Amino acid sequence: MATEVVVPMLGITVEKGTILEWMKKEGDPVDKGEIIFIVETEKVTTEVESPASGILAKILVPAGVEVPVLTLVAVITEPGEELPVEYAALSAQVPAAEAEAVTQAEHVPAPMPHQVRPAGVAEAAPGGAIKVVPAARKLAQDKGLDLETVSGTGPGGTILIRDVEAALKPGPEPAAKASTLAHRLAEKERIPLQGIEGTGVRGRIMRADLYRSIEEAAAPGLGKVIRMDTIRRVIARRMSESALTAPHIYFFTDVWMDPLLDLRRDILPDFEKESGLRPSINDLLIKAVALNILDFPVLNATLKGEEIHILPEVNMGLAVALPDGLIVPAIANADKVGLVEIVRQREDLVERARSGRLSMDEIERGTFTISSLSQYDITYFTAILNPPQSGILTVGKTRDELTLVDGAVKAKKVSTFGLSVDHRIIDGTVAADFLQNLKWKLEGPAFTFVKQ
Repeated sequence: MATEVVVPMLGITVEKGTILEWMKKEGDPVDKGEIIFIVETEKVTTEVESPASGILAKILVPAGVEVPVLTLVAVITEPGEELPVEYAALSAQVPAAEAEAVTQAEHVPAPMPHQVRPAGVAEAAPGGAIKVVPAARKLAQDKGLDLETVSGTGPGGTILIRDVEAALKPGPEPAAKASTLAHRLAEKERIPLQGIEGTGVRGRIMRADLYRSIEEAAAPGLGKVIRMDTIRRVIARRMSESALTAPHIYFFTDVWMDPLLDLRRDILPDFEKESGLRPSINDLLIKAVALNILDFPVLNATLKGEEIHILPEVNMGLAVALPDGLIVPAIANADKVGLVEIVRQREDLVERARSGRLSMDEIERGTFTISSLSQYDITYFTAILNPPQSGILTVGKTRDELTLVDGAVKAKKVSTFGLSVDHRIIDGTVAADFLQNLKWKLEGPAFTFVKQ
């Protein structure tokens, strides 16, 4: 029975993806869970696994072509099974002219017999494959060298070992490698790719890197018109849908932060010595919120039709600001894992979020979100829900305040926490209890973390 392969959902703000590379060819056997292609968006470059074992019978979308998520891109059949007629009749899912244009933007085309081969590029064999001896190909693969940048000196332009070795020697800086979308933008805006630092896989230049370069070169000023890119348009639409669809209610409370700050100070030396990691206040907060959700499971719910689904896992999303938007990777099972694992996950997710290397699951699995602006001089703020989640916690700066304690004036460090919830799912008293209980946990953190 044939199995369809589609471009997966890649996050709530992602509508399209570009097939960056096929790891298998038509006719190759594949195993379920094996990586068969890589898809690239402005936020994520992720490997897509085969949904079934069998034969990759037909590829419908070539590498370098951008298509909407959930587009059918390939068909897998069982060994010995003929490709069903309904798939055999399908042609590529994109116009041939577009596929050719994209291919030319990403790769040097095979020259026609009457054409002069570009300097520094090997002659292509029939079908467009570069001619290279096996030993030279293996050396290039081991060293991460792109054979399209190597000039072959063997018969008919065949690349030899000496050609690869020569290409590996220090020389002029090679042309920057960029994604298909980045190439298109660079050509349209006449932006030189050289010197731009790429944040994609293996330093690949993403379109976001070009937008950042444009912004750095010419900061917005009065009267300037800034075109919304794809991510900003999708964020605008999704946030509008969230604000208009889910009735938001907001709750605020001041939390005494000294106990939590003291706990971090006390555990930091031994924690860092044992694990090599430095826990932040956010890490302690992630753990406390996850434990608090266990007492209020409805804050870990989503609405599907007329049913409230309380999710089985507590995955804490942490909002990470990017140059061209926002992304919310989630720490898996934050209620169950220890603080060391939370720190490790948080550091890894934030680093890969900023370089566009998150996986689809890391973006999609969040069940509750924390958004902190504690590094800014912002006392408190409201947040729009991250659909389809039912709650989001906001954290303002920690400030000094004078307060009466047993009749004496004392200084305390205080932070204002805000809670936004979907009023269709969560009643006001439940939200208030959740925030009150979290306040109690944070102001008595030793008991909170020992109790778990």
